[in-house]
Amino acid sequence: MEGSGMILIPEIETIVILVPRTGTRSLKRAIEQRYPRSMMLYRHMEADGVPHGYDRWKKVGVVRDPIDRLWSLYKYLARFGLDWCEEHDTTYTALMRDSVCRPFEEWLMCNERVFTSPYDSAGFGRFFPAYACRHPLPENRKSQFMYLRPDLGTKIYPYDLIQQLHHALDVDPPRINGTSNEPVPTLTGEALTYVARWFTWDTAASRALFPLSEAAA
Repeated sequence: MEGSGMILIPEIETIVILVPRTGTRSLKRAIEQRYPRSMMLYRHMEADGVPHGYDRWKKVGVVRDPIDRLWSLYKYLARFGLDWCEEHDTTYTALMRDSVCRPFEEWLMCNERVFTSPYDSAGFGRFFPAYACRHPLPENRKSQFMYLRPDLGTKIYPYDLIQQLHHALDVDPPRINGTSNEPVPTLTGEALTYVARWFTWDTAASRALFPLSEAAA
């Protein structure tokens, strides 16, 4: 299952914000092995949802090129739940797979399905607090800024420099590629304009074009 989430590490008083599809699976495993007291309270909570009291701890996270991240998510969702969810034919996982039954560019520009919600999609009225988040937007319109909130002091590492975060956390995770290696399809000018509109900060931050503590313009 996808390893993204919010991990609290009491041993070093640090909170790791794991944005989906930013090398999170292997990092999560490495943190669990290195820090036995670490805990994941939420699967996809953003930095402004850190529990009261723990908001004094250092926050860190990774930002990835937005097109690469969304392409990775698109491929991941094509098999979402098939390997681990017994209810995959009738629940949330089936809805996620259905959302990517169209070309990548169409999904990128038109998807309305929210990736993370604590509310039951199977019709049983259940509520899953581990999946609570502050900003339940479709990922194709949700900037990583909203996950990481550098304006709240989160220290951010570009995906290409993720080894620096590993060093800071004193972990050495193996590289796990959770999806196939097909290159990103060529996008039209309209799609690139869409990306520029919604993910200006993501693009600049992933290339370290400005100090990563700066807020979105």
